[in-house]
Parts: sequence; structure tokens; C-alpha cells
Amino acid sequence: MDRSSSILLLALGLSCVGCGNDLDKVGVVELPGRAPDRVTVGAAYYYSDNGVVRNQLKAGRIAEWTQDPQRKEMSEGVEILFFDSLGRAGSTLTAERGVIVPAQKRMEVMGHVVFINAKGERLETEHLTWDEDSARVFTDDTVRVHRGPNVIKGKGLDAAEDFSRYTVRQVTGVLHLGSDTLADP
Repeated sequence: MDRSSSILLLALGLSCVGCGNDLDKVGVVELPGRAPDRVTVGAAYYYSDNGVVRNQLKAGRIAEWTQDPQRKEMSEGVEILFFDSLGRAGSTLTAERGVIVPAQKRMEVMGHVVFINAKGERLETEHLTWDEDSARVFTDDTVRVHRGPNVIKGKGLDAAEDFSRYTVRQVTGVLHLGSDTLADP
């Protein structure tokens, strides 16, 4: 055996002498949470009721878990388009991300939430929850509602699921009343 081969064998032998595991000292390896069962990129879903399309959901990415707890996590942009009873497009909701929990019949959207109704009124908030059973949306976060020249600010909102009717809680803001809203003497 030549000198370089001897040195290599000696180095390998010494490196193995230090190998060993004390099971009491080995740390627990944490694995990431359960991976989604299905991932859809560039997703578009249509939801109907008795054969009538009620809304369209688009998301850059939807990760779906089919086992408990069942959920769909939407990311990379979320857009929901609401249709009226005649199938015409009405309100539009956009957000950065969201989650649908089928067992609770609930959807939450988060991050730069903007909801524009058929009248052009615009809601801005950071978090909004939709409850399917009550057909209502709500938030306890700060809200801004743009109605023409008026901006209504508040803390909390309750609304119809298409934002056609709403109540802003803890209201602040400026309302401009035109002369046409005042009764003539």
C-alpha cells in the first residue's frame, strides 16, 4: 500500500471512531404539518344553488385537505364574483388569501380585503368572514366604506353576503349631504 492510501484509510478510520448515537441525547425531529391532499394552481370554481350559478371563486393557489379538519386554503390572490338571481355579475370581493372550512360553512379572507357591491360602494378591511348559514359577512376589524364622495370609517361591519346591505359599527367619518337630500321649507 502506498503512503497516500494509508493516510486515507487512517483518516476514514478516525472519523468513524467518533460516530455513535446516544438515544437520550438525540433530539426529536419535527416534521411539517400534514401536506394537502390536492393543490390547484390558477383555480376557478363555480358554486351553484339549484342549478343557478351564485358565485365564482378564483385563486392563484388552492390547497385542499380532505381529512379532518377539512379545509381549503387559498393564496396568491383570491377573487369572488357574486351573481344575482338572473345570473348577472354583481358584487366582487378580492383578498390576498383565505380559508374555507366546510364543516362550519364558513369562509374567511384576509389581507387587503376589498368588497365592491353592485352600486359601486367599496368596503376595505383586513379580515372578513362569510357565514353560509346566515348568508352574512362580518368583521370586527377596522373598515372603510367608500360611497361616492363619502368615506365611512368604523370598527366592525355586518352585511348581506353580496354587500348589498350593511351596517358599520362604531362609525367615524365625514358624510357630505347635498342640497337634494334636505327637504325644502
